[in-house]
Amino acid sequence: MKSNILANRLADITAMAYAGQSLNIAELAEKDQVSTKTIRRDFDRLCAVLERCPDTGNHLLSASARSQYNEQDLVRLIDALGLKKALPLKAAQFLRSFINNSTSDCYHFQEQPLEADFISSLHSTFETAIKNIRSVSFLYKDKSRTVSPYLMVYSHGSWYLAAVSEGTLKTFSLARIKFVSIQKEHSDYDSSVVDIIKEQDSIWFGQPIFNVTLEVSRDIAFYFERKALLPNKNHRKAAGRLAHHFLLSWSYNQIAPIVQYWIPNIRVISPSELDTYIRENLMSWIAQTNDETENIVL
Repeated sequence: MKSNILANRLADITAMAYAGQSLNIAELAEKDQVSTKTIRRDFDRLCAVLERCPDTGNHLLSASARSQYNEQDLVRLIDALGLKKALPLKAAQFLRSFINNSTSDCYHFQEQPLEADFISSLHSTFETAIKNIRSVSFLYKDKSRTVSPYLMVYSHGSWYLAAVSEGTLKTFSLARIKFVSIQKEHSDYDSSVVDIIKEQDSIWFGQPIFNVTLEVSRDIAFYFERKALLPNKNHRKAAGRLAHHFLLSWSYNQIAPIVQYWIPNIRVISPSELDTYIRENLMSWIAQTNDETENIVL
């Protein structure tokens, strides 16, 4: 994906700058197989941390960046992004060795796909609105909305705006938001809403909570233990199988696709309504597939 390549290139340039390297436009263009114009645009994007050396014409880490950011700042950033447990060593130790190139050749990070570049402009707009406690208006799914924004939430590779709309806390996909404008009037602000957003592990805000019990076979139990396939999971071993207990937001659209993906190695123990919902989904899909196959044969 084009945006993913851009993100990797910018990360690489930033890492080299923090490692004290002198960055030459022509050399970087040849290394990444892009034009010198592209590298110049990259430098413009990183103008907050890069500066041009008048003697060589190369770019270096700016003096302000060297004094403004330190190792502990980066450690706090990694912790805030939820990446701390993903590092093989303590965050500070890993950063130190990685930036100094002593271990960088031993690791490869596959990022989740990033969304379109235009979302960056939305980030700036919503940052302004949130900091100044202003309402925002935009077009969403062909409907005009005016909301009180609280936080921008990154979840499973996508950005969302958590905002109160008509008295209800909702999430809006940034990729679907169009024609944003900040309103002059202040929005009604409730600090407890921020706590509600941060306490949840999903984007399904404002919905009741219910318990789901899933029975997972040994063949796939490892994946559920290793990765956060579902939020707030607790599990206990059962005879010959591993039973997982999940606390999830009340949304069949959230849980049903995951259960359907792992069939026949997973089944719903409770609630029975969820099991019925999934069975009806599958039967509907089978019936639709059969109809399409018959039409093709005819």
